[in-house]
Amino acid sequence: MSDAPAVLVRLPDGSTFEGPVVDLRGADADISPAAIRDAIRTGCPTRPDRPTVHAPLPTRVHRHVCHLAPGITVDRHAALAAVGAARGVDTPHCTDLGGVKQSLRKLSVPTVDSADLRAARRRAAAAGSATERLRERVATLRGRVEARRDDGTESRDDGVAEAEAALSEATRELSEASTERVAAAQRLAALEERARQARDTRENRLRLEDRAENLRRARRATRADAVEPAFHDARSRVESALNGRSGALDGGVTATATLCDALAIAAIAPLCAPVIVDPEVATALGGPDATATRLNAPLVIGCGDTVVR
Repeated sequence: MSDAPAVLVRLPDGSTFEGPVVDLRGADADISPAAIRDAIRTGCPTRPDRPTVHAPLPTRVHRHVCHLAPGITVDRHAALAAVGAARGVDTPHCTDLGGVKQSLRKLSVPTVDSADLRAARRRAAAAGSATERLRERVATLRGRVEARRDDGTESRDDGVAEAEAALSEATRELSEASTERVAAAQRLAALEERARQARDTRENRLRLEDRAENLRRARRATRADAVEPAFHDARSRVESALNGRSGALDGGVTATATLCDALAIAAIAPLCAPVIVDPEVATALGGPDATATRLNAPLVIGCGDTVVR
């Protein structure tokens, strides 16, 4: 007898079914496998016009074997990796992946507005041009003043006073322009440094994300390898239960490789959420109770033949 937990299914018409095996073949309502699957995945409550399933929420394995039907397709490697995770298989990659995730969480990419950076470059360029232009003007005016003084005409020529006034004004403007040039250069340097840091951080994040994905891939492979022997043992038992036959079985079920894979995966997975099983598959395995015992999982039987995933 199966040790699977009991589940309760409530249909839109108010009828309820409870137990480790819920057989809907006698239900008056026409309930699709997709509706039952959605109810299992969603939990409670649901809309009044939809079925409700009171059961633990499914693990990642459930998405691979949620509906055991003749036409099922299974990504065996991904499913076995999910089984390994559900069975608590630890790997050396788990610790490494945790460290990479922590590093990713700590990353903070500095924000640099490209418009601000362009404006800072224009400001720095303009300040530099103004400074050079004023420096040349100051040099010219200073030369004129010195020439007039050398001629000894500074006391008589009113042009000397005007030249000195112009030199003083140009010198003041040069000082202000030099200050603006320094400020503009500092602002540009700060923004360019932030932009560099942002680029470095983004590159580092990409490296860490690649590293994380590689570790996830390695973790999945290790977990799948860890449960591979149990899977092959379970698959042998499934094939034996199906009398080792290929082709059409009782009830029209075809013992395809993918169906055998799915049944074996379900058998080794710690499933607490119910699995939908087509009546023909249950019959081929010896009936609903025998199927529940083989899979050690709660079952919902008899709700259509369209495979859902």
